[in-house]
Amino acid sequence: MKKILFILIIFSFSSSFSQMINKETDWESLAREFIGKYFALDFDYCYAQFDSTTQSKFSKDLFKQAYSQTENMYGKFQKIEETQFQNQGGYHITSTLILHEKGKYLMLITYNDDKKIVGFFFKPYQDANSTNYTLPEYADTTKFYEKDIKFGKDYPLNGKISIPKNKQKVPIVILVHGSGPNDMDETIGPNKPFKDIAYGLSSNGISVLRYNKRTMQYNNEMSQIRDEIDLYSETIEDVINAFNFVKTIPEVDTNQIYILGHSLGGYAMPMIASKLPQAKGFIFMAAANQPLEDKMLEQYEYISKLKNNQGIDEATINKIKEQVTKVKNKDFGDTLNSDSFPLSLPPHYWQYLDKYKPLKLVKNIPQKMLFIQGERDYQVTIKELQIWKATLKENPKATFITYPKLNHLFLEGEGLSTPEEYGKESHIPIYVINDIVKWIIN
Repeated sequence: MKKILFILIIFSFSSSFSQMINKETDWESLAREFIGKYFALDFDYCYAQFDSTTQSKFSKDLFKQAYSQTENMYGKFQKIEETQFQNQGGYHITSTLILHEKGKYLMLITYNDDKKIVGFFFKPYQDANSTNYTLPEYADTTKFYEKDIKFGKDYPLNGKISIPKNKQKVPIVILVHGSGPNDMDETIGPNKPFKDIAYGLSSNGISVLRYNKRTMQYNNEMSQIRDEIDLYSETIEDVINAFNFVKTIPEVDTNQIYILGHSLGGYAMPMIASKLPQAKGFIFMAAANQPLEDKMLEQYEYISKLKNNQGIDEATINKIKEQVTKVKNKDFGDTLNSDSFPLSLPPHYWQYLDKYKPLKLVKNIPQKMLFIQGERDYQVTIKELQIWKATLKENPKATFITYPKLNHLFLEGEGLSTPEEYGKESHIPIYVINDIVKWIIN
């Protein structure tokens, strides 16, 4: 469920810092020095640059894993390009463009006034002038148009709605991301699966809403309240806001609003359905149903056995097992040290998930449901689709489709799926688009 492309490293901000902004500090140079050490694999130096509160949230192993994962996705590191800087909320934020052989991404570093790092993460790079995205053959842009939109009150989110031309009221599908700070296209390397889906469905008379995830658009704000974040505030609340927003769009048939959840979005779907009884139906795309901590361990063990194991060794696996045991034992008392929990997520997040029972809730969904699953998916395996199927065996409104060649991103491949193949440009196949269209129309 957790994307292997980027390990999100957003931490609580330390409460002990000066309120005076040091005008003399060259924050860009400070960041570029850190990045140079990072790509020189001097992770001891990098770790020492974090403030003590941030250090308690993760281990140095995450540097090694992030380095391996970005190299697998984008090829060898080439150079550090331009750095931009801004002051925001008393913090000093640098954004540096990193160039690899096969692409670019942004490395964002947040400093406090003591010149210590309190936030560090990676973000997909989107060049406004870029023509890297090639349209899939099934996308016919003469049949629909796109509009920029924004919805929500406390955390208004930017997005796009694609609307078929020359039609009255049309069905609409709201796309819900997987884990991590996703943009509206769910960009992973050169691939944009949500953009593929939007263009494919809208070429066939179905409107689509896609939007930036809250943890992507408001990464710094989320950092400051990270100990309060759970699955509801990370994902579910914004789906409800999106649903209420599309009901105001004149071109939309408000009796035909569908929700599609990918990965973590699919895992959250039973809870989403319980909050949106007016929705017409739900699409579970590579949707997990097993505990998140088990999924994480399963993925790490899988990758550790690959030829390129991304630096995941036995010591890493043993540490993860300790973290999983802590969740299983409901040992949530250590609220100050998120590093003792899987994925460095805070105890509150795990407490919420401990109470969430998707297989129980899914039985209460009266609307029709479509489950689609790639058989080569190692992040959410075919076994979980079988569990969904067994749980809903008496429900005639549940439809199940599997695809032998598809991985977790619903991109084709052969043999064992690996993180590296996420870095190869591809598109969601036409047969997946057709299956979704047929299910909605019928």
